[in-house]
Amino acid sequence: MSSKKVKHRLLSDIREDLKASVAFFAPENKLERELWDCREFVLNLNLSAKDEEFVVQKNDPPDVVFREARFESKEIMDWGRRRHQEYRDALARAELAIDPAELLQHHTPVDLSPAEIGDLVERELTDLRNKYETALMHTLDLLFYVNLKNHRLGAGPMPSDSRFAGFGWRSVSALIGWGALVFYAAPNAPEFIRSVAGRVTVRRFE
Repeated sequence: MSSKKVKHRLLSDIREDLKASVAFFAPENKLERELWDCREFVLNLNLSAKDEEFVVQKNDPPDVVFREARFESKEIMDWGRRRHQEYRDALARAELAIDPAELLQHHTPVDLSPAEIGDLVERELTDLRNKYETALMHTLDLLFYVNLKNHRLGAGPMPSDSRFAGFGWRSVSALIGWGALVFYAAPNAPEFIRSVAGRVTVRRFE
């Protein structure tokens, strides 16, 4: 295949991927994104799961039910980030490009330690105070998707679960990249979450 055809194919693939992202991050696809968060978290825990086990709840909370888990999904993003517009702009650039090299961007990933992720989660937990009934919180497994640009999971010890226990949720976890972190799990939390409480789990690819 000629280099011209290779470039054309690459540009076509990039544009199709960006079109899919624009659709996925549209406001009306919130339920699909919550489902994705929960599925990725479970897969990062290295659990075998079938798609039909994840049941979206249109009358939430919870957002998604998986086995005995009742996930309430939240997202942590960069302040002021407009992700849907971000992908729309990227698609516009791709539509005008004549060479894939025009779309290359330099990224220097920044590591986030479990303690730093814990700080972000604790801040969000504080903001969520009084937004849910206490009795309901005791039945929900709160999951944060940490989606900060150019950040990835770094090494380090997990923070003490005592920092998260007093907020009232049945469990508090986070998803970042291929990692899953369970910061707190009450005695009545699902066993598959409780068994990895206080740990970082990284997805295995076999």
